[in-house]
Amino acid sequence: MDLIEQVREIGSDQTRLDEASVQTARQALARETVRNERSKTIRRPVRTWAGVGGLVAGAAAVAFVIGSVVAPAAPPQASAAEVLNAAADATLTAAALDPAPGQYIRIQEVSTQTLGWRTDRSSPEGGYWDSQDQPTTAVVRQSRSLYVPADRSGDWVEDYGESTELLSISGPDATEAEAGLSQLEFNVRVDVYPGGLFEQPDAIDPEQKFHRNALDCYYDEMPRDPAELARWLEDYDYEYMSDCAPPRLGEPVEFNLAPADLRASMFRALALVDGARIERVDGDITTIAFPEGGESDWMQTVDVDTAQGLIVGRGNLDDTRWSSRIFVTIVDGIPSSVPLP
Repeated sequence: MDLIEQVREIGSDQTRLDEASVQTARQALARETVRNERSKTIRRPVRTWAGVGGLVAGAAAVAFVIGSVVAPAAPPQASAAEVLNAAADATLTAAALDPAPGQYIRIQEVSTQTLGWRTDRSSPEGGYWDSQDQPTTAVVRQSRSLYVPADRSGDWVEDYGESTELLSISGPDATEAEAGLSQLEFNVRVDVYPGGLFEQPDAIDPEQKFHRNALDCYYDEMPRDPAELARWLEDYDYEYMSDCAPPRLGEPVEFNLAPADLRASMFRALALVDGARIERVDGDITTIAFPEGGESDWMQTVDVDTAQGLIVGRGNLDDTRWSSRIFVTIVDGIPSSVPLP
């Protein structure tokens, strides 16, 4: 059974998808790539994750979206679709997203990134770290955590500076560059979002409330049928400086915090992507590669936990300078080590 037939089997007790619907959905998936404009349309609080390391993390974080369809594309691998559809089934009962009153969902992202030391004698440190290739490089592991209360009208807390670890450093300026690693702590911060909302002082309306979880605004609008969801993404008319950034499916925090039935629909919409293939399997974690889309021939990756039905990692087969793993757990409270403002 090929992927198109598998897509038609999803919800076989409902109206069946005809060929035109499937093709329309795929075209919508392809064009949705251009909707990746979060950084241009809504300014969030300064979120440089541990200084310049965020340059790498930010680039990778926005690269993978549902619109990863290349035309013409190789026939989709049914095994990738089967994994995504299995995750859709599992996510309906994901215990990691069902906290008891007073508890929190903790979503931790641990990134591993390669940085280059750019010599600059005008800088007090003699240079600075950026995401470009340089003779002197460092591999750094950083982690941050978002704590979401069971009652989502309570205070959300995000700890951007949870940990920073130097894994390796090498090159002709390694000694000087290692001293400059203090730059990575420059923008470490803890943010509190009452009810998951925050204000942006330089917004047109300084009292406007923005959503930390950008999909919050769209839960009621987003179709649960995967093909209809793809078309909805294509047709959505985003209004500049809306309370939520444009809807997209490639952000693990937003994906995992969505209602269970919507997460299932999003997994099944991802199963429509042409050219997806399984890269590796490690127990319950399957890494799936998706074509980046457009004129690019790069392959983005997403790690899927088929037991919990969650997205638990992301990266790129063609640029291994940045990747991350996501850990979703239930905790009884915010650790005392988190310096609340």
